[in-house]
Amino acid sequence: MKNLLIILFAISLYNCDDNSPVIETLDGDKLTVKKFEQAYETAIESMSRMQNVEKENLIKIISKERSEISDDDQIGLQLYEQFQKKNFYETYRNALMVKKAADKSGFTSRADIKSIIAFAEMQTVNQLYITEQVEKKIQISEDDIKTKVEDLRKDAKFRNEPLDKLTQYARGYLKAQASRELLPKIYERVKEGISIKHNEKFELDQYFKSGIPENLKKLNESKKEESEKK
Repeated sequence: MKNLLIILFAISLYNCDDNSPVIETLDGDKLTVKKFEQAYETAIESMSRMQNVEKENLIKIISKERSEISDDDQIGLQLYEQFQKKNFYETYRNALMVKKAADKSGFTSRADIKSIIAFAEMQTVNQLYITEQVEKKIQISEDDIKTKVEDLRKDAKFRNEPLDKLTQYARGYLKAQASRELLPKIYERVKEGISIKHNEKFELDQYFKSGIPENLKKLNESKKEESEKK
């Protein structure tokens, strides 16, 4: 799902002021160097925000030579492979072609698909916005990181890791810890800025007790009847 979101972000980019070389023309639309590189940069930004990977570390990993990445570092290898220019181009190009095929067939015009896309967009905006608000509040000092590195050194699993990797682990751990503590406060602050007016005539608790929506109940009953007939 997260990789799909990255691709969707990349697909959405379009720049009409583009005089860069054309790589290919897909169904009449020019896929240019500028459009591809904007998609690549957006994918990096999206990965950083959506998966809480520091952008500098991500760029550092994908800029390495393959021989510099240990075979045991599965995450590093996955990121390296995903963002090699050729691999990313194939992913991006395929996504563009599928999107075009979906548009031409009328798939993306269907009400059910539009609803799913709108729901996915809402979830994505929620994650991006909340993550950014949390990031603004996180304060981690170099002393905090140094102390955490020393703690990690006491664990046999981390004892032989190089300092830069331990520092990365320490920063990531402290950020995750701070995020968990800040998240409830951020949600409360967000709610404070939104006007909410409850309908006193609507029995919300009763509605919650009524179970799944009626359309899904009917679908379930229909499937059950079909199964019994067999």
